Amino acid sequence: MAEYDVQSMLNNIFDIDDLNTWKPSEKILLVIKEIDTIKNDTKTFLGNSDHDLDAILKESLELTQESKSVVDDMEQCRQEIEQETMAEVLRSIESHDYITKELQSVEFALNIVSDVLQCGKYVKEFEDGRQASSFTRAVEAVYDLLQYIELPAEGFKDLDLYSNTRHTGQLILDNLLHDLYAEWDRLVVTDVKTGNRRTIVNITLNLDDSRIVSDILNALEKSKKLAEKVTTFSQFLMKDVIQPIINNECVVFAETDEFMNVTINHKPDFKPTYDAVIANLRLLFHYLSNKLNFEFRRDMTLMKMIGSQLSVEFRDLLVKDCLIHTIPNNINELQTYGVITSEIENFQHFLAMLKFFPDENFSILEYVNNIDVLFADKSSQYFLESARQIMLKDLSVTMSIGVENIPEDNAGSSSAPDESLAEALKILDKTIPKSLFYFPRCMISRTAQELLDLVYVMMEQAVQCSDVVSKKLYNTTRLVFELYDAVVPYHHEKYLQTIPQYVALFHNNCMYLAHNLQTFGDKWLILMEGRELDYPISFVDLVPRLRELGCRHLAAHMQQQRKQILDNIRSSDLNCIVVKDVLGDNAEAAVRQCLRQLHLLKNVWVGILPNNVFTRLMSTLVNMFVEELIHRVCTVEDISMEMASQLTDMYSVVVQKAPQLLQSPSDVETHVASWTKLSLLIFVLGGSLKDIEAHWRDGTGPLSVHFRTEELRSLIKALFQNTQFRANLLAKIK
Repeated sequence: MAEYDVQSMLNNIFDIDDLNTWKPSEKILLVIKEIDTIKNDTKTFLGNSDHDLDAILKESLELTQESKSVVDDMEQCRQEIEQETMAEVLRSIESHDYITKELQSVEFALNIVSDVLQCGKYVKEFEDGRQASSFTRAVEAVYDLLQYIELPAEGFKDLDLYSNTRHTGQLILDNLLHDLYAEWDRLVVTDVKTGNRRTIVNITLNLDDSRIVSDILNALEKSKKLAEKVTTFSQFLMKDVIQPIINNECVVFAETDEFMNVTINHKPDFKPTYDAVIANLRLLFHYLSNKLNFEFRRDMTLMKMIGSQLSVEFRDLLVKDCLIHTIPNNINELQTYGVITSEIENFQHFLAMLKFFPDENFSILEYVNNIDVLFADKSSQYFLESARQIMLKDLSVTMSIGVENIPEDNAGSSSAPDESLAEALKILDKTIPKSLFYFPRCMISRTAQELLDLVYVMMEQAVQCSDVVSKKLYNTTRLVFELYDAVVPYHHEKYLQTIPQYVALFHNNCMYLAHNLQTFGDKWLILMEGRELDYPISFVDLVPRLRELGCRHLAAHMQQQRKQILDNIRSSDLNCIVVKDVLGDNAEAAVRQCLRQLHLLKNVWVGILPNNVFTRLMSTLVNMFVEELIHRVCTVEDISMEMASQLTDMYSVVVQKAPQLLQSPSDVETHVASWTKLSLLIFVLGGSLKDIEAHWRDGTGPLSVHFRTEELRSLIKALFQNTQFRANLLAKIK
């Protein structure tokens, strides 16, 4: 029967395009007719079919009856199972529970018996190990026993056997460890004898690759005590042997294959050379390698164990306390430093060959990677220490420096400068004095020149080195002059406070160093030409500091000299003229003492200070002395004739002696401001009113120039009696 197309049938009956024209009643007949047609087709198809439908139906009914019979049988079986079989199952379950309990009881007993047998087995293995003189087997058996009873079977802990076994095992282990420690102490013997002058270290190693030694080491390894013993021995080597070898004078001597003696001599401030240290360390490690470099188990030696603990500490100590001191402090030695690094590299290969270093990449020479930084630090430290030693030297060891006269013109040049250069030089001559480039003739301490020579060496070395070193040395050079400011005044403080020669020399030293620092930076830059610098080079900022340092100490000494002069005058009768009619002898003695003081100062300073500085300082002190003498007289209300005569004689001595204090007698009139005033005071003390009137000359004479009106009136009142002539003169002096 062909497939029926329902959709086509519906499309034929119902016209979609004409939905509004047909009625349902009209279509019902068509649908019924179509259904009838389908029924007829179905009957025809069934009539023509090959299958016997009636037989199929009959067979189906028979199968239904048989299925029902089977269901009834199954229901009957279910009832029988519930009534008979389930009872048997319940009886079986009860029997199973009983059997299970019996099995658990048997298993509990079996586990306890098994633990007892196993403990006995371990005890037997221990006895076998002891009889075979094998520490390793004995230790393994005891450790296995103690480890096994840590997780016993249930119930085993409740037995007396458990506590007895555990206690016995621990006791056996303690005895084994005691015996092993004794064996270790027999194999490794150390002795240190400390004295005031020397320390003697003795090492005896009875280790070899024999079975007995290997057994002892393996037993210590199994008991986890070998690392502890090796650590103790390693610390002994580092503290009592290696460190003294690196830092002290030592004699390392292996008397036999087993015995080594290390003698450490205690010498203060002694540092052994690097080659002596390496030679002693080679002897030590060669001895240790002969006794410790055997395998007591696979790929493991005592030398490797010691190396794993000490290699890093040993390298750091060797570099810090020995090799770092081999870094040179000058460029010439740095260029030949490869000889030293070659020796260190050979020593490194030696230690690697002995298996002391963990691998080939472990290097002692890592510090050489920063050789520039180390060299810069070493050079800076050396130069600063050298500078400080120079600063501590005696300042009185002198030398002459400078020029007598400043040249008017510079030395002629073979080639004439161009117009622009000539104009620039002309402007420079007008702007900058020639004295800026010349230092006047004077005496300086030889240490000042030594210090200057040292910084020139630093500059010359800096221009030959890398930028890192050059910058470090530049900063160090600046530190040298800052150090000068701190060290010299402090170290020579006592002399600078009491000895005029020291003060003058220190002043000259400061001025000389400051003078050179004005152009020192330019010299440095000229030598550094062509290199790119990331920092400015200048020393000009240090110039005023050094000048101020020298001037400050010189001014302090001038104040001290001034105080001594004033104290001499004020402690004499010149300080109490108003209450005396006649001066005592101490007044003239005080004046002469001041002159002697100034004369001694001249003898010290005249050959040391530059001429202009000496003249300025001495004229300042003379002027202060003269002003004090004038002040003593001008403030008195009454002066007797005898005292006036005494004052005239004393002050005449000053006029006679003071010019000799300067380099040229004529300098006194030029540089001592109160000199003319002193001469006029002597004139007033010995003159008459008529002479004073003549020198006053109605306010136009010399007295009016050098004396204030009040001073002159006070002098006249103190020296002369009250007469009409005096009154008339006083009336004129207003």
